[in-house]
Amino acid sequence: MTYWRSVLLVLLGACSYGVLSLFMKHAFALGFTPFEMSGSQLIFGGLIMSIAALFFSRERFHWKYLLILAPVSLMMASTSIFYHQAVSRVSASLAIVLLFQFTWIGVLLESLVDRKWPTAEKWVSLLMLGGGTVLASGLSEGGLQNVSITGLVCGLLSGATFALVIFFSGRVLPGMNPYLRSAITISMAAVMLSIVYPPTFLLNGRLMDGLLPLGLLVAVFGSVIPIFCLAVGVPRIGNGLATILSAVELPTVVLLSCFVLQENVTLSQWGGVLMILAAICVPQIKWRRLFAPAHVLEKKGM
Repeated sequence: MTYWRSVLLVLLGACSYGVLSLFMKHAFALGFTPFEMSGSQLIFGGLIMSIAALFFSRERFHWKYLLILAPVSLMMASTSIFYHQAVSRVSASLAIVLLFQFTWIGVLLESLVDRKWPTAEKWVSLLMLGGGTVLASGLSEGGLQNVSITGLVCGLLSGATFALVIFFSGRVLPGMNPYLRSAITISMAAVMLSIVYPPTFLLNGRLMDGLLPLGLLVAVFGSVIPIFCLAVGVPRIGNGLATILSAVELPTVVLLSCFVLQENVTLSQWGGVLMILAAICVPQIKWRRLFAPAHVLEKKGM
């Protein structure tokens, strides 16, 4: 797996989260609850990846994996719980901004663990991501009025736990088969979430009322694709860069809202999208080589 293929995989996983919002909005319009959708996402996602692991993983399952990967699953389940609690208490735009605090949290976490200060490119990228996120989410136009403190705390916790999901994806058993790893982590996250929010929809007939096809879609785009892509890509490119690349989720949401849902997207939101995309590109540019004098480059090429 080359560096750039790993970058594309992480981008694909983040875009998949953006596509997830399309099916979530449709599900909510049909009357399904956030807890039914988040439960479907993890339960069906775990089943799909378990079947995939049976066919494509040559690595044998060991019970010790359950204990080692438990922190990853706990953070997955926690992100789902905290984010849905935030959405229920604050506006969707503010909830997205709070979730996207995972960008600087992830980079800071990597710096603390590695005892290495972020590069200038990462600092510039984080500042651009912050401004772009506020613009793209539309929060700059709505402001902060009558905001729930509980909603703010839950939103920030969703960002922190998602940053830990990315962090653990690159640090815990990085060489493990991605099919087996994804199957274990998603399935355990489903069990953990079910303890807090029992999956009554599996027995009360909601699946036959239209939840089953939507549940499978959110499982594929909200668990299977992104978790598998993170399992493959993050160990190869590092946590800090993977965190920044994952910010492409928000531009995906805005683009889908405009072209698929036919929602009105303001000029400032488009500006935010462009700023986020530019911020993602910043760490990829070889700035020293770009601004180096021509004669220096010629010597290196000799």
